[in-house]
Amino acid sequence: MLRLVDRILGSSCLANLMSPILMRPISTRSPRSLRLPRSFRFIDLPLIVALALLPLSAGKAANAPTPGKSVREKPGRCDKPGATTLLRDGYMLQADGNSEDALKTYQACVKADPNCADCWYEMGWSYWKLGDWSEVLRVWKQTLILDPLHPEVPRFLPTAKANQLAIEQKVFRKDLARGVELQSQSSPPDAPVKLTYVSRWQSYNKNAEDPLDRFDLNIDSPKSVNFSPDSKVVMVNSLEGAKTVVFNASGTEKLGVVAHRFSGRSPDLNLFSSIPPFDYKFPLQPKKLQQFVGKPVEGQFTHGGKYFWVPYYRRSWDQMSQWPSAMAVIDVSTRRIRRVFHTGPIGKYVRVSPDGRKLAVSHWGDNTVGIWNIEGDEPSSWKEERLLIVERRLAGKEMQGDRDKNCGYCIRGLAFTPDSRFLMVGRMRKGGLSFFDLTRPDQREILTVDGLAPGPRDLHVSHDGKYLYISCNLTGYVWRVPLNSLMKLVHQQAQRSPAEKASAPRHIEIEAKDVGASKAFVGLGVRSIKLSPHDDYVFAAVNQTSEVVVVRTKDMTLVSRITVDSYPVGLDLSPDGAQLWVTAQGREAKGGNSVGILEVRYAYADVIKKTDIRSAEPKAP
Repeated sequence: MLRLVDRILGSSCLANLMSPILMRPISTRSPRSLRLPRSFRFIDLPLIVALALLPLSAGKAANAPTPGKSVREKPGRCDKPGATTLLRDGYMLQADGNSEDALKTYQACVKADPNCADCWYEMGWSYWKLGDWSEVLRVWKQTLILDPLHPEVPRFLPTAKANQLAIEQKVFRKDLARGVELQSQSSPPDAPVKLTYVSRWQSYNKNAEDPLDRFDLNIDSPKSVNFSPDSKVVMVNSLEGAKTVVFNASGTEKLGVVAHRFSGRSPDLNLFSSIPPFDYKFPLQPKKLQQFVGKPVEGQFTHGGKYFWVPYYRRSWDQMSQWPSAMAVIDVSTRRIRRVFHTGPIGKYVRVSPDGRKLAVSHWGDNTVGIWNIEGDEPSSWKEERLLIVERRLAGKEMQGDRDKNCGYCIRGLAFTPDSRFLMVGRMRKGGLSFFDLTRPDQREILTVDGLAPGPRDLHVSHDGKYLYISCNLTGYVWRVPLNSLMKLVHQQAQRSPAEKASAPRHIEIEAKDVGASKAFVGLGVRSIKLSPHDDYVFAAVNQTSEVVVVRTKDMTLVSRITVDSYPVGLDLSPDGAQLWVTAQGREAKGGNSVGILEVRYAYADVIKKTDIRSAEPKAP
């Protein structure tokens, strides 16, 4: 049986430098000794490692072994054949995210063979996904009665107990940070920006007392969130759920769910082109290349909010994330996928140019960025335009092992200059910002600026086009850099003759004082950042401290902070700046699996506008 086993890792390829909690080295053991729970899906930007053709006899799900500690082999079948079939069926249902039907199947399994420890263990993960912690404890206790030497239950049982305690007694722990009390407020109380945690969608407590604390199984490792330009809908990408969940702007109603699962047959097959873009190639196997599950990462509205673009980390059959991934285009009005584009390996960030003509997608997997021409309103007319290479494209033999770390420069954040001419690309590994001139045919960057913001993750140009804001996951800083100062360096390079460019270095080292940059420390593991409509404040999701932090931009001073469900990764502000949504993925089976909705109030009235002054990207002509 083909088993897809999730390897749980931290978001950044540099995260292991920050804390041993963030990442665990991938074991070099054989697939039989590496067992993970498929319902253990919480980590930021996880590296999905599929272990091929692992038979049911190795069917126990578990976390990756601690380096140096062996995991014993134990048959993963029941004594009775009929129960073994039910165990197999339940496993596939749970792997497909169908926890309720999986639970019924496991219950039938233990009824057919009450002594089958594997069915009891797998049942615990279904209860885990359903947020029924008392039942998790009950069935795992029975697992240990049947199998006292079970290697995995003792590792996850303490977290299940802590989750149960947190819900029953409202005990707050920073490493769990689940169930943060609604109506809690930011501090200090007299800050110029006040945040109130007003409501939540989550999948860890189905018995929440507050009606604004809504349980929904589609909230499965939520990665990113995006407001539509007209503020009518909010799109949340559930990475491990392989779904995009659509809400109304107030967060009071779920409008629909878009599943990123493709059958490889018509009509799904009609969504794809026959060949991958640029010079990418598909493997000879599997035969059904377009039959896969896609894990949605980031998102981007285009064409005035008519379409929503969602890149996938990888196709489910691509075990090592070596082959072309894909990117879906969702029609927002119908909530249906209109087209699926092939991309490079490990699609991460997606960004539209200010003129609405081009779309850029960063390929974490091989140091490249794909550029698409999206002029016109009809998806069938859009096509790939060029592939940009950040210094050096990774060869296939380099795309092995832990792809969250074996990612070259770990390309992620993207930002266009206001005139749409230049694209800025963040290099999370080894640092630096690479600049590409899109008016030239060159594949290579014209310049990489080093010395600022080591490990840049998120890039945003202010609405007035004057500043570039950068979040640095590694050091915990948010940077504010005058864009004109950077662009002077870039234009000097761009104006060189071909002979001068050939001899001139593509890297320059600068200091903050050289370009008038300033920074604010917000906390280690800072992830997504967003600017308020008037660029007065920048909001940051801080993963390690489970907070949203607000920085005043004019002097880069931290003014407000609030605890949210752990561990936050994505966030977005409504176009009028009055509402903030934040996604919490969790880590190491702790916390997360929630989308928090926060009210934002400012100390002065003119910040809140009924119109979107950000002027979301115009419709492509």
